[in-house]
Amino acid sequence: MEACPNIGGREIRRRTVFGYIGLSLTLVLILYVVLFNGPTYLKGLIFITSLSTIIPFMEARSETCIVNAYFGVKNMGAKYQKEKDMKTLKAQQKDSISIMVKGTLVSIIITTLIFYV
Repeated sequence: MEACPNIGGREIRRRTVFGYIGLSLTLVLILYVVLFNGPTYLKGLIFITSLSTIIPFMEARSETCIVNAYFGVKNMGAKYQKEKDMKTLKAQQKDSISIMVKGTLVSIIITTLIFYV
């Protein structure tokens, strides 16, 4: 099936920036936890920061906003538009669920690795 994007250039750039901010926070937190044997609750925060890294990068790559797909809208430019094609909407919703599941699994793997390092 072809990709059915629901976000345009500005939104893709914004998600890329958010992804890099999340990546920076995740790396700083991992370094602190590993180097200084940080408390256990900080290891749990790695899940949140890694999720805040992975989801925006995956959204930018697939050009699908998980929130927009849920509400059936697209933001390809200056304003939001309602998605009228149900086949396209279903494809966007499928992509958004896939992004959430993959992002959560990768974050769980990263967090688990840090817990046992």
